[in-house]
Amino acid sequence: MGVLKDLETFVVSTGHLREEGIPSVSMAFLDDPLSPVQHHVMSRGEENAETVYQACSISKAITALAVAKLVDQGKMSYDTKVIDHIPSPIATAIVDDNTRLLLPLVTVGMLLSHRSGLSQHGFPGYVGEPANYQEIFSGKPPSNTPRIRFISLPGSQYSYSGGGFTLLQIVIERVTWMPFADFMRETVLSPLGMSRSRYGDTASGDNNYARSHVTAYTPGTSSPRGYFRFTELAAAGLWTTPTDLLKAIAAIQRSLFSKTGFLTPSTAREMLTLAAPNDSKSHMGLGWTLDETFFAHSGQNDPGYTCYVLGAHRINDVPKTVNNPRLMSLAIMTNSSLGWDTIKKLVVAIFTFRAWPLYDSIIGWKMTDFPPYTAPEGINPGDKWKDFLGHWTAAATERPPLSGPASRQQSQPGTPDTPTQTLHLVDSLTIKDGEWEIYEDGGQPMLAWDGVDQAMRLRPGAAPWLRLDGRADMTFVVDGLKLAIRMCSRSSYQSSQEPVNFLQQSRGIEDMWIELVQEQVTILRKV
Repeated sequence: MGVLKDLETFVVSTGHLREEGIPSVSMAFLDDPLSPVQHHVMSRGEENAETVYQACSISKAITALAVAKLVDQGKMSYDTKVIDHIPSPIATAIVDDNTRLLLPLVTVGMLLSHRSGLSQHGFPGYVGEPANYQEIFSGKPPSNTPRIRFISLPGSQYSYSGGGFTLLQIVIERVTWMPFADFMRETVLSPLGMSRSRYGDTASGDNNYARSHVTAYTPGTSSPRGYFRFTELAAAGLWTTPTDLLKAIAAIQRSLFSKTGFLTPSTAREMLTLAAPNDSKSHMGLGWTLDETFFAHSGQNDPGYTCYVLGAHRINDVPKTVNNPRLMSLAIMTNSSLGWDTIKKLVVAIFTFRAWPLYDSIIGWKMTDFPPYTAPEGINPGDKWKDFLGHWTAAATERPPLSGPASRQQSQPGTPDTPTQTLHLVDSLTIKDGEWEIYEDGGQPMLAWDGVDQAMRLRPGAAPWLRLDGRADMTFVVDGLKLAIRMCSRSSYQSSQEPVNFLQQSRGIEDMWIELVQEQVTILRKV
């Protein structure tokens, strides 16, 4: 059936996505760069696997791949001085009397790693005819963004700059003497077989594209076209599919380990090397965000589209009790401004279904600071959670326990696959403010909180329960709420020859705490 189809079958429906504000989600997945691609679309509209979405800032990452190809061809280097390849009017628009001496310091590598010192984080796009280069860089009408200028010293710090990538677009055109969209088609898109991808407007006569949305029901623009247009193509102007994006990821992965790849191994590795390894606030390589295992890029053209692409660039050791992600890759694209929360939960669910470990963070976003989707109904979470029965509080002081089971009154218990048939009421909670109780009712974990007369059922979360360090974390989601309980301990999992998923745990807890995951993560200790 495939892991992506399993998500819709067991975890999240199109109706659920619409409640989250998402009209459609298109996904693709590869176990490794040589395996067949899995793809799946969740939509109540007409979107399918061939439907193109705006890739938003992922446009920058694919541009970076093209620059790497120019480096291999000897037509450019990461140390190429930008000032040697831009027209005088653009240079004049960028600088003033105070910053005139800074432009000669800017290199192609600085533009790719967002360390050029140039302004303008992103671009909103245009309903009608877009502004031209001169208007964009000078901030003059019809440009809808301010003048692009220096806001910091070149090379001194990370500062995300779509303006820098627009300058890179001009540099590429001057070096290759080709319109940027044509250059990208001939250099990257066609050679990699990305047949549904193009920079600029959608292809004439091709109506198979996802229209932008603010929510699942509200369009992102009143324009009959249904999307915003961009002159800033390198920064935000790519149309593509998740399947096509994984062709680019696979090409990079093969280049890392093969002398016959799209790039030379040395250039591929240089592209995926931190530009400033001592800068703890930056995860940027040359056009890609990365850590020791993964490389990725996210994107959002607001209003309208949110997307994410992730690949592994290194095979690291993991505990024997989990599967190794090895050289996996995935891409998720939505046509909603609200897509990021959904994308994160889908990524975590994919890791769960593949029995991959829980990474504390993946290149700048944490896998542990938001409630995941719930696991399939009827999943037996085992008995390990019973070690966490009792009263918990964020306060450090000891508190008296409740007398008895808090006088709970309940209806007839329902079956595991009909959770709404069971109603658990707390008639009188005598615990002090801020105290929570984990208790068992009919073999099911329940959560009670002082001040609320209805206890809530805890369902296993669609998140990995095994960390890289072997720590025992069990994630439950409060049924019907955006609230999760992560039961944590410092015990190690017993050695096993087989990978385990979130259903398989071991005993032997030494130190326990609970992470209460809402808008913030709160640590609870047992009373």
